[in-house]
Amino acid sequence: MQNVVKPPLQAAESGRKESLKERAISEMRKFAVIAVYLWLLFALFGLHKQLVQGQGVSLWHQGFAVINALVFGKVVLIADAMQLAKGSDDQALAWIVLRRSFIFAVLLLAFHIVEEAVKAYFKGRDIAAIVPDMGGLAGLAAYCAILCVVLIPFFAFQEASRVLGGDAMWNLFFGPRKPRSAS
Repeated sequence: MQNVVKPPLQAAESGRKESLKERAISEMRKFAVIAVYLWLLFALFGLHKQLVQGQGVSLWHQGFAVINALVFGKVVLIADAMQLAKGSDDQALAWIVLRRSFIFAVLLLAFHIVEEAVKAYFKGRDIAAIVPDMGGLAGLAAYCAILCVVLIPFFAFQEASRVLGGDAMWNLFFGPRKPRSAS
């Protein structure tokens, strides 16, 4: 019997109706993959910022990256369920991936600005000061561009999984390797 790793990004493509339990497990798997990917990104962004500013590594900030990843992961799932970045399926896969990466980067940037505004409000700071603190418009554009680029592999994997069938890509990357047969 062959070990098959269940893909978290698999949709119900078999034609049968998924049970509520199966849909819940599927959504939790999707959420876990998105949250872990975002956590890695946010943790690295935070670490870089701390080191550049000479603050040293703060576990508080790294823990906050986990909270951000969980919140933003849910935002991504909701936006995906609303088909926010849905376009024509007859386009080249590259354009679909780039469009989704850009739209979700803008969405994450918007939520990042809201997050910074809420933090400024609770610290008693002027909310209008958050944009200059984030590097002004140029800093926000750079942050958005970085987000867009780092989301490309995520959406490329997701879209290729959708086209090839969820478990084909997942098993290719995370399943056991089969020895090549000699021809």
